[in-house]
Amino acid sequence: MWDKLKYSLRKVDGFFLLIGVLSVIILYLTKSNDLKFYSLTVLLASVIFFLLSQRSKIDELSSGSETFFKYFRKEFSEEEKMKKIVFDDLQAEKGGKFVVTEVYDESQINKPSKPTINAPKEKAMENTLPKSKQKSENIQPEFNIADFFDLNFDLSKNSPDPRSEFDYLLNKILSVIKEVTFAHTVAFFWANREKQQMVCEEKVTNSQNFFTTRKFPIGHDIVSKIALQSKPEIISRVNPTSEAELFLYYTEPQFIKSFVGVPVFFKSQATENPIEEAVAVIAIDSKTEEAFGYETLLLLGQFTKLISGIIKSYTDKYDLLLDAELLNAIHRLQAKIKTDLKPSTVANALIEESAKLLKWDFISIVMQDEIKQTWIVDKVRNRNNEIYIHSGTYIDFDESLLGKVIKSNTHELVENLDTFTGCRYFQNEKINSQGSFVAIPISSINKCYGALCVENKDKYSFSKQDIEVLYRLAENAASALEIYYMSKLIDEYVIVDELTGVYSQKFWLEKFNDELTRSEDFAEDLSLIIISIDKTQELIDRYEQAGLNQLLVTLSRVIRTSVRPYDLVGRLDQNRFGVVLVKTPANEAYLWAEKIRKIITGMVITIDTKSFFITVSMGVCGAIQGSTQEELIKNANLVLQKAIDSGGNTIRVF
Repeated sequence: MWDKLKYSLRKVDGFFLLIGVLSVIILYLTKSNDLKFYSLTVLLASVIFFLLSQRSKIDELSSGSETFFKYFRKEFSEEEKMKKIVFDDLQAEKGGKFVVTEVYDESQINKPSKPTINAPKEKAMENTLPKSKQKSENIQPEFNIADFFDLNFDLSKNSPDPRSEFDYLLNKILSVIKEVTFAHTVAFFWANREKQQMVCEEKVTNSQNFFTTRKFPIGHDIVSKIALQSKPEIISRVNPTSEAELFLYYTEPQFIKSFVGVPVFFKSQATENPIEEAVAVIAIDSKTEEAFGYETLLLLGQFTKLISGIIKSYTDKYDLLLDAELLNAIHRLQAKIKTDLKPSTVANALIEESAKLLKWDFISIVMQDEIKQTWIVDKVRNRNNEIYIHSGTYIDFDESLLGKVIKSNTHELVENLDTFTGCRYFQNEKINSQGSFVAIPISSINKCYGALCVENKDKYSFSKQDIEVLYRLAENAASALEIYYMSKLIDEYVIVDELTGVYSQKFWLEKFNDELTRSEDFAEDLSLIIISIDKTQELIDRYEQAGLNQLLVTLSRVIRTSVRPYDLVGRLDQNRFGVVLVKTPANEAYLWAEKIRKIITGMVITIDTKSFFITVSMGVCGAIQGSTQEELIKNANLVLQKAIDSGGNTIRVF
């Protein structure tokens, strides 16, 4: 009881001192005797209690009594007791870990129990504490690979896309900028001056309302201003009423309070002009006023230099990749043309390779119809099957944009079809009128063979680099067409096919017409047989063109040894032969064709130590009174196609 009283006196000794001072003041100022008596009484009582409080403190210190602490400990729960932290830094020198130990008794700090030699250090430390209060904690943090390396992205993957690599590195840099500037959003915008657009390449933001279109036109907003002036900007306090006009990259108000933006410069090795215009802008905003200052610009200057170096590396890699893709596309185009050199094959290959390298919605090829001597749409590819022109559409050569391309032998680019008032193909064309359109001439040094047209429903879709790619593909296609037409011209003066030794197509047709006229005059029978090798494309894929040429030589030799001297044998195209049997009706021609089919089927062909069999299909048509050459060839091809469709290795008679 006395201990509690002493502790209470100790806690209120300041209060007694204050009462005593007030009593002295009242005693000095009052004139009432009664009030002076009461004040003197209170003063004496305060002095007595204050002296008793001080006495209790002296007794406690002199006797080393634990009474006060016992009472204090009863006032608090077990978890709130005062603890002392012991840092044992000697264990690290012995190969262990730094250990922090909580102790409740000060006497245990200098007298820890010694562990045995073989006992674990954790067990030895536990012996220094009561069993109910043993606790140790290892404060050394645990790290793993993910703290130092991004396991979700591997730059060492085979043939990484330079764009993905650039975006990955840029995102990491923007994340660092956001952390060190405590920003709300950090975004990187390309300044596309050709298309007058700001294009968001990457961003790191806390906002859920960042725009998803990635593009906005260059205008009066703060990002466009930095790009146009190529100078940094700081806004310490943003007026809420002008936020929507300043920051076009948000779809909803974000209550931005401050902003800083810096230009990014880059110098291409292809130009020697001094750097004057920014190629990009880093935009940073915050929801705190005056969040950025001059020191922020100095910091961002270091980051822009780093990004400029990354842009250079990305540009070099992208140019190399684009050159490699273009080279591969040219090789593929040449390989397809090599196996079947004719205008339709060239047109298909050109469209296919162009579609792999560019973004498109419509691709078409315009070429000349040699028979009608006019320009038509030869091939069309429509990505989404929307309303567009079709193959066989005639071109308005005098009024259309394509007519201008072919006549001038130069490309035409319409970046925004909304502002285009002319026609692309013909007058009053009812096709898509939005997006962008480019037409490239397919021309060699001497002649223009047509035009390659690519259209995208997005405006400003085609860059100078895209046009250059199309030019390279069109030039290779034009070279192939030039070879085709030159070969065709030469063939007109060649009597014998160089590879097979039979008549060339032109000379065979001339001789065929002569024999048909003679059979009409003398009322003699005449039959036409067209022979085709089955599954030609599979043979080319397996043995290439050289293997097919060997098969053609073998087949021509069999045919020539089976006909009479006055019969006609000629090569019609890549894998077909024409045979005119003079003085032979259709039924006898069928028997002759069946004999040839069996001979070829039983032959063993050897190419590069590989042995295999081939089969042929045939179409037979006998001439009747009044038959023309065109009718006989058409009818023979008709029944030949039926033989091929039935599986091949058979003969059909018209």
